[in-house]
Parts: sequence; C-alpha cells; structure tokens
Amino acid sequence: MVRRNLPPLTTLRAFEAAARLMSFKAAAEELRVTQSAVSHQVASLERNLGTPLFVRLPGRVELSQEGAVYFPVVQDALDKIALTTDLIRKTNTPASLTLQVYVTVAVRWLIPRLQTFKESSPEIAVNLDASLLDWEFNSDRADVGLIYTRAPNRPNLTYTLLRRERLVGVCAPAIARAIKTPEDLRHFSFLSVSGTTEDAETWAASIGLAGLSQKSSPLFDSNLLAIEAAANGQGVVVVPQFLVEGDIANGNLVAPLTSDVMQPGGWYLVHLQRRASEKAVRKFLQWIQSQG
Repeated sequence: MVRRNLPPLTTLRAFEAAARLMSFKAAAEELRVTQSAVSHQVASLERNLGTPLFVRLPGRVELSQEGAVYFPVVQDALDKIALTTDLIRKTNTPASLTLQVYVTVAVRWLIPRLQTFKESSPEIAVNLDASLLDWEFNSDRADVGLIYTRAPNRPNLTYTLLRRERLVGVCAPAIARAIKTPEDLRHFSFLSVSGTTEDAETWAASIGLAGLSQKSSPLFDSNLLAIEAAANGQGVVVVPQFLVEGDIANGNLVAPLTSDVMQPGGWYLVHLQRRASEKAVRKFLQWIQSQG
C-alpha cells in the first residue's frame, strides 16, 4: 500500500478558507479561530510544501502561482469529504435539522409556529441553536440559519429572502400617552441593542430626529431584553415590526409615532449550496416560506 504523505487537515482547511475569502481575517472568523492561528497554519503548510502559497501585500493577500494551482484541488477535496460525510451521517441517523436563529426571533415568532412544521413533517426533528451572538450563519454549527443581513452574498451559501420588515419604535402605554411629536421622544430613554444601531438611526432619521440613537441608554445584547424593558416602562426601542405585532395587538406595547421606513436589509433562510437538495432543508424552506 502506498503511504500518502499529506499535510495536516487543519492546515488545508486554513489555506482553503483564506484562499476562498482572500483574507486571513475573514478565514479566522469563518473557522472561529484567531487570525494568528490561520497565519500559523498557512505558514506550516507552506513549509510542508516548500513554497509560498500567498503573496503578502500591505493590508491584503494574493495567491502565488503555486497557491492558485493548489487551491481548486484542495477545495474540491474538502467539498467531497464534507459531502460524503454528510451522506453517511444521514444514512445512519434519524432525519434532523439544526436551525441557527436569534433568540428574539425564536421566542417571539418561530416557536409559536413551529408546531405546525412538526405536524406536517413529523419525521424531521428540529433543533434550535440560539446561542450564537454572531449575526452571520455558521455552517459548522447549523444546517440552516434564519438570519438578517444586508449582504446575502457570502460564497458557497444559498440565501432565500423570506421577508423585509418595517421598523417601529415602541414603548409602554404610559410613555406613549406623553409622546405627541417626535421631539417628545427626547424626554425618554432610547433603548439600544448591540448590532442594531443602523436600524435605530434609520428609524430616528425617518421621523426627523437624526442623532437620537446616539443618546441611547441603556444597552442590551438582544432585542428580547430591550422589548421587555420597553414593556416595563423603561423607554423606547426600535425593532422589526414582526417581533412586536402580538404586543401591539394586546396593548402591552404602543407605537406612538408612525413611520413607513424599512430595515435596510432582509430576513433570509440560508444554507450551504451543496445541501439545497436535502429533504429536511427543502421541507423546512417550503414551510417557512408559507408562514408569511
């Protein structure tokens, strides 16, 4: 038997990600390691091969001649390994689907509807992963992701637009009664959520209060917490309308000022392109598109 003299798999993964994204930093984010780790892995592979695979330039990298030859071969090999691994797993395990979803969307929109999917597709077990704070889809952790993005163009991923949402500023009824004009908002706390500054600024500008979000206080790490704080009279929060439709309908929250401004991005179901034909992925996509 011929002994294969192959480089370590970790070095090949780091090289493939860096070459595909043309960035050590972006590769590190995708692989969920440090940029230094990616740099060391690539350097180790280059020593193993005895040739540089990248040309390091100020602020960017380019593939060397050898790197350009090596990249498609490594990418194809890793894709085949991943695809075959998935096929074997699916042959030997019950059908399941892990969904990456933001905790607010899970609690306030998805979970109340999920029973209908279970009833229509009882053979598919859906597992929810709401632990990631990163807004982008992580294919190492989940099969599909329900995410918000302005840039649905990451390589090797399929994005299906589910909805675009109107932004609303909401607060408790007692506060709403004191808000007659946009200027009245300056008398109340503007509740801020990490990662949603753009939404808040867009909404504030639409009602003629540019800069209002810069005076926000306090800061929350999820819309779920900020919505609860608003319902308890702690201030005004800007969120996508579908997250608070139930609260507005039952009077727990009020939108005192009207604006038709939309979120700059969209809500998508995203998955690896090579998994588009899988039964669980297809059935979940069809179901969630029917939810409006």
